[in-house]
Amino acid sequence: MSGVNIAVFCSSRDLIPQEYKHSASTLGAWIGSNHNTLIYGGIAAGMMEITATATKETGGKVTGIVPSSRKERQSKCLDEVVYVDSLHERKKVMEEKSDIFVVLAGGFGTLDELMSIWTSTAFYGVKGKHILIDNTAGLYTPMLSQLNLMVEQNLLNKNVLEKLEFYENIDELIHRLNLLQQYEKE
Repeated sequence: MSGVNIAVFCSSRDLIPQEYKHSASTLGAWIGSNHNTLIYGGIAAGMMEITATATKETGGKVTGIVPSSRKERQSKCLDEVVYVDSLHERKKVMEEKSDIFVVLAGGFGTLDELMSIWTSTAFYGVKGKHILIDNTAGLYTPMLSQLNLMVEQNLLNKNVLEKLEFYENIDELIHRLNLLQQYEKE
């Protein structure tokens, strides 16, 4: 898995719990130290900037997919920038450029990105693009309960739900990334 593009969806807010910031920093450091490329929204704010900074400081590359209307907010960490005209186009470009998707703590924008990539990969039967979710502090546990209820009531296929990989903390998620990397080298 050396040299893969890893999309990260996360919060752009600054006033969030420290444990979420820790996840962003830890993930960015892992991406960089393993010579991968971060693909993200390109904005210098919140967990987005924390992830980009940690990736850059540990030797990784950083690609930002930036809405043209937000050029003035883009990160200084970017090695490559792709300007887009809409959030829809941003998600499409991130999907096309990325091999793996990681969801950290975030709000409605992060949920939109998760649902979009999950729907797209499930609908088109895309194989090999993993979607890993950091469930630190149980943030996504209520969502997982809702999705399981949908499976129970035959509103959602269990095979589709299994495309989402939930991890209780960033260390477990990174362990999974290490296994994926080891598998790719064999």
